[in-house]
Amino acid sequence: MTDAEKLAQVKSLMNITGTDLDAQLAVFLSFAKNEILAWLYSGKTPDDVTDVPARYEPTQVMSVVAGYGLQGAENQTAHSENGISRTFKHEDMISYIRSHVAAYVGLV
Repeated sequence: MTDAEKLAQVKSLMNITGTDLDAQLAVFLSFAKNEILAWLYSGKTPDDVTDVPARYEPTQVMSVVAGYGLQGAENQTAHSENGISRTFKHEDMISYIRSHVAAYVGLV
């Protein structure tokens, strides 16, 4: 899937129209890609790997949705106001990725 297709999916899931947020969402996608590859390959991404494996593309897209949705509430573990309480299963994009990507394991 191309970066443009991933961006279109993110925007569709978040009900975003227009191009005002494209640059910001592209940065989120780039950060998510880098984190997935770093986590997947334990920080030693092979030189020939330049993009997220196809099986983790949905994780990349959904991690952006999770991360973007928490802006303004970074690292919030609990919130209570006027009888309404909020907690987050994944406190940020990185924790979402790490709970959905299985790292490769090798023998030393």
